[in-house]
Amino acid sequence: MSLRVAMLAPLAALIVAAPTVDADEPDARVQRERGWNALRAMDCARCHGSNYDGWAAPSLITSVRDGSRERFSQRVLDGDIQSGMPGYRSQPLVVAELDAIYAYLLARARGDIAPGRPSRAAPGANPAR
Repeated sequence: MSLRVAMLAPLAALIVAAPTVDADEPDARVQRERGWNALRAMDCARCHGSNYDGWAAPSLITSVRDGSRERFSQRVLDGDIQSGMPGYRSQPLVVAELDAIYAYLLARARGDIAPGRPSRAAPGANPAR
C-alpha cells in the first residue's frame, strides 16, 4: 500500500501543479456558434439586420447590452405585438438555444467577438486555409 502511494505522489503533484486552462472557453465558443446558427436558421436578420445591429427592427446587440436577461427572454419567447415582434415560444429551436442566442449576442455587445459566424478556433490560432 505505501509503495502505491509513493508511486502516485509524483503524479498527483504534477496534476496539482499543472497550469490551469479556462475550461469554459471552448464551450463558450461552441455555445456562441450555436447561438449564431439559431439566429440564422430563424432568419432574425430579416428584421434586425445582417449583423443584428438594427435595420427594420431594433439592434439585438443594443437590446442585450442595455437590457436584462429576463427582458430579452420574455421578448423573444412572448414577443411584443405593439412593436411588431412575434413570439417564438412555439419554435423548438429558439426555446432549446435561447441561452446560446443570448451568449452570442452578449459576446457581440461586450466586443468579445466580431460580427458574423464565431470561430471555434482558439483565439490567435491560424485556421487551415
